[in-house]
Amino acid sequence: MNLLAACALIGARPITYAESGTWLANPTNNDWNTAANWSSNQVPNTSTDIGTFEGSTITQLSISQNVTLGTVAFNPGASSYGIATLPDVGLTFYGAGVVNTSGVQQNFVAGVDQMGHGGGFAFASGTAGSLVNFTLEPRTTLDGTPGGVQFDLGATAGSATFHTLGGVIDGGDGGYVAFYHTASAADCTIINDGGSVSGALGGYTFFLLARPSAGNATIIANGGVSGAGGGVIQFKDGSTGGTARLELFGNGSMDMSDHIGASLTLGSLEGDGSAYLGRGMLIVGSNNLSTAFSGVLYPGSPAGDSGSGALTKIGTGTLTLSGANLYTNGTAVSAGTLVISNTNGSGTGTAAVSVNAGTLGGKGIIAGAVTIGTGSGAGAFLAPAHGTKQEASLTSLSGLTFKSDSTYTCTFKAKGNKARADKVIANGVTINSGATFNFSGQVQGHLRQGLILTVISNTSANPTSGTFSNLSEGAILMVSGNNFQASYEGGDGNDLTLTLVP
Repeated sequence: MNLLAACALIGARPITYAESGTWLANPTNNDWNTAANWSSNQVPNTSTDIGTFEGSTITQLSISQNVTLGTVAFNPGASSYGIATLPDVGLTFYGAGVVNTSGVQQNFVAGVDQMGHGGGFAFASGTAGSLVNFTLEPRTTLDGTPGGVQFDLGATAGSATFHTLGGVIDGGDGGYVAFYHTASAADCTIINDGGSVSGALGGYTFFLLARPSAGNATIIANGGVSGAGGGVIQFKDGSTGGTARLELFGNGSMDMSDHIGASLTLGSLEGDGSAYLGRGMLIVGSNNLSTAFSGVLYPGSPAGDSGSGALTKIGTGTLTLSGANLYTNGTAVSAGTLVISNTNGSGTGTAAVSVNAGTLGGKGIIAGAVTIGTGSGAGAFLAPAHGTKQEASLTSLSGLTFKSDSTYTCTFKAKGNKARADKVIANGVTINSGATFNFSGQVQGHLRQGLILTVISNTSANPTSGTFSNLSEGAILMVSGNNFQASYEGGDGNDLTLTLVP
């Protein structure tokens, strides 16, 4: 889609008559551009004009010629309106934007006709308001344009809702929402639908040119049906993700491959769609939510361009990854919890995992070497159960290193002859001086003597290097009257086992 060409329709030369006015209670027709429909007997159409709406017998309006306006104001008690731009027509705001104090939802539609000509809205300042819904229609011909809305300069999307409809023809784009320069998505909700026929494209949300922000928005990319493309969320240039919540479903996607910064920070990521990291680092967790992502984190771009990609977890929430991820430049945990729960491939791509602070947990598979702690940090944790009290086995196909500021938190449950405990499986284990072991769980009654719990399974041929500072070779752990003796030479000779002894 040629986005700039689509947006150019909105900037076309407006008609010349203008004055602020109120839409009449009994207007002549539904045309915004009919002067007789306004209390001033002139159409509001300059950058300082205000178009005011109260109660009316006609609430479905069409804008038939380009309009420039300061503000559309829906006063208390106003009807619920629908305002649609006709093909090749735009409404541009230069003032406060949309101010809705009516208490009911107001609706705007960027329509597209059968000839493929789309209309739209543009905000050069102000906000899209609250309790306001925008519907952006797809193009209907290959040489046409979709309906859209764009925000520029200091404009914001407020807490409005935007619905970009997916394409309806092979090769046809969906509707779009675009943010330029210093514009912000603020607290809005954007729903990008997938296409509805084979070859059609989904709706789009773009952040491009300078440093527009996704703010604290919720942005959704839904999958297409019948072989159609999914919705797309794209971060370009120096755009920022703020604390936005991204939800990707089906073949809906997020693309940061054209982002020029070293990293992009998002509030959270969830769903089962796709994220393309380009060569950059995706930092997730700034809104402190706990979310699960079962899709795939790819290096490079949707077009197949090469890349690497990296992931960093921040914030107090939990991010659960259960897909086979393919990025290649490493994973870091700086705060909160990263849970790896994939069943094939690697949940953390192909490179190393560093837990600088926070917690790594789960029952999945990690391809790269895992390092817990930095040696001088505030503390980092390896906890397969990650506080759920559901024992888990986490696998590292490479080595596992515990730095001096790290803790292995091992959860177990036991009753009679049955016992389950967290386990870490790693191809080589190093435990630096100062690292600690925390063994906690539930025991019912006295357990069978000789019961063995393997809490670290070292799959390499080499012995485990070092011991936990609070768990030396042969040390006894007492839990609910049961004594467990530690051995770093257990299992096949180099595992950490806990054996129940008298």
